[in-house]
Amino acid sequence: MARREVAAHFLIPADQPPGVIRPPAPPMAVRIMSCPDCGADADRFQSAGIALPFAEWRIVAADDPDTGGLPTLAVLGCEWFAPRAMLPVAIAIERFGPVAAAAFRSRAVAVTELGELPFDAVLAALDEQESWADALLTGDVLPAQPARTVPAASRLVSPATTWAAYRASVTARFLGPHASDADQGRWNEVYLVNRRDAAVRTLEGYASCPA
Repeated sequence: MARREVAAHFLIPADQPPGVIRPPAPPMAVRIMSCPDCGADADRFQSAGIALPFAEWRIVAADDPDTGGLPTLAVLGCEWFAPRAMLPVAIAIERFGPVAAAAFRSRAVAVTELGELPFDAVLAALDEQESWADALLTGDVLPAQPARTVPAASRLVSPATTWAAYRASVTARFLGPHASDADQGRWNEVYLVNRRDAAVRTLEGYASCPA
């Protein structure tokens, strides 16, 4: 999963300005779901001043069935994503169209929907749900899947009034803001080490500065 996330990050050349896709990112409706752990919802997300990854994306109510025909992305109210994390979603819509690439959700949303499965079963399910992104890397046809989870770690929405809160808000969490804290965050540390190592290997020989 870490290697897939890194590969998706490099779908666009690293020297391209953050958040810019040529052509611009296709429009998308973002559903901000209430977090079952902390209760964060769309109101808290918006009050924190967090921007959506791309200007072409807009928030719709979690229970609003009318998305104006746009593809949808479901996230929790306590998580945010950098634009590069959402590149595979934007590219999938651009490449395959909004009908084939119609619905996505974050890992945190997927974890809440998987319920009380054992940890290894959760990881196996997420890996399968994220396999659609392999088509972007290999040039294959987008597979038909009932659920497409975005292969991306998220970050915690936080007012960052203290240094500790700021650090928490910028630390990537591979299963979402709360699930990644399980086991005192040791699984999250392992994931981030693997992700960093994969990025270093990808950049080896091409980076203009130390990774």
